[in-house]
Amino acid sequence: MSATIEIPDTLFAAVRQKALVRKTSPENLVVEWLSERLEDDEETQTEWLTALNAEAEAFARLKPGLMPEYAGQYVAIYGGQVIGSGEDEFALLRHIHQQYGPIPCCIDRVDDLPLRKVRITSLWKARP
Repeated sequence: MSATIEIPDTLFAAVRQKALVRKTSPENLVVEWLSERLEDDEETQTEWLTALNAEAEAFARLKPGLMPEYAGQYVAIYGGQVIGSGEDEFALLRHIHQQYGPIPCCIDRVDDLPLRKVRITSLWKARP
């Protein structure tokens, strides 16, 4: 399957120049770049999910000790430590993003209920 993608002339000229230097066609160069980018995105997603899982496990370990100080509140766990707390989980998330940027942290409520199990389904991408 092939497709035509329109790009600005100036961008195509830059790609053509880079392809000449690398002794390949502009089409092959673009395919190579896109393939690398998609692989990088998959690696980043895997790293992100691994880090998020580690923070969720840290929350589970820390939860009993958090009860005296944070009972009924939401806490944000990053690096195995509490980095924020509050009554509203979305306000806490906004605060964490403002202070730290987009980091893989676990935000959950400190209470005496058993930990929730959440199943998140996703689409699988077919590889050629």
